[in-house]
Amino acid sequence: MGVNNIKIEKNNKSSNKSNYKNENKYDNEYDNKNSNIDRYSNNINNIIGAPSKVILFGEHAVVDGYGAISMAVDLKTMGEIVSSENENNNKNKIIIDLKDLNKNIKLNIKDLPNINIKDYENDLKYVICSLKNVANYLIKKNLLNIHDFDDYDMNINNNKKIKPFKLIISSNIPVSCGLGSSASVIITTIKSFLHANNIKLSDDEIAKIAYSVEKEVQGKASITDTATITYNTILKIKNNTFELMKNSNLHNLLKKCNFLIVHVEERKKKTAELVNEVANHPYKNEIFKSIGEIVDKAESINSMQELGKLMVKNHELLKQLGVSTEKMDKVVNIGKKYGYGAKLSGAGGGGVVVILVNNNKKEELLEHLKEIGVIDIFECKMS
Repeated sequence: MGVNNIKIEKNNKSSNKSNYKNENKYDNEYDNKNSNIDRYSNNINNIIGAPSKVILFGEHAVVDGYGAISMAVDLKTMGEIVSSENENNNKNKIIIDLKDLNKNIKLNIKDLPNINIKDYENDLKYVICSLKNVANYLIKKNLLNIHDFDDYDMNINNNKKIKPFKLIISSNIPVSCGLGSSASVIITTIKSFLHANNIKLSDDEIAKIAYSVEKEVQGKASITDTATITYNTILKIKNNTFELMKNSNLHNLLKKCNFLIVHVEERKKKTAELVNEVANHPYKNEIFKSIGEIVDKAESINSMQELGKLMVKNHELLKQLGVSTEKMDKVVNIGKKYGYGAKLSGAGGGGVVVILVNNNKKEELLEHLKEIGVIDIFECKMS
């Protein structure tokens, strides 16, 4: 199921009205190219993708040990792998091209295990650290040795050598919105490196490497983003551990659901600031307990109507915590009236609202979102 980006262009005649244009931005290209992947060819020209994620229920309360439910959605990061082993100037390099940021860098393969990410700007750190950490993991597990990173020579047997390639990364995931854009880039990079060198790791191993990257780059991290995106499903998160919910009633229901992810406004506060404010809320414990009860109920629901009502109830509790905004509340009210329900997703203070779509009222829903003016809207499903 392809993600549909509904582009929003401001109307010059009005500051709060918007024009909408449908655009299937990435999925056709992804699906067409992936259907013809030759995973073992030296002539690599393939695309690897990773989804993003939303928190369906339980944000903030999860910090105090209550459960939360996260869901992978089909907003994607894409990594196109292009072999460069026949290019003399690049035969010992991995080239990273961050297409959306118009930034690129060449890395010497022999330097990967010992590269210092502090030498690079923030936009490049996630990708470079991903390459470093996957290289060191493979060495530690004796799947590679340090000499496999030596300079590449086409004229000798290079079956165990790290192959040079160019990785072109692009994404349709809004950044700094709690959708896991950084984790999606990390996992795309790790999987691309493995794919280019015909190395297979389990999801458990990829999730472990991805988490180590987030922790190293950010200083601290939750498993939520990297685990949800690696396993590409819904997870129940608790005390920084998780369980897959693939066979739950909720999983079966979500397969039938359509969502809008509405990028309402830029976030006004950082996550750490919001978490600290919530920690000092006088009714935090009571609100967290109610959020935890919603998470427990959500596991066994069977209808979209029930799902939507729980989403709204969770949002109202987040509103009581002070992490919603006036505009996010307006979007949730529209989602409640013209969809099955809605809630903010993530830390709050701006960012995104997730709306559970009622297909019979979809056009009205989009029209009313257009009227209040939002940054962007994405139609998506569980990945």
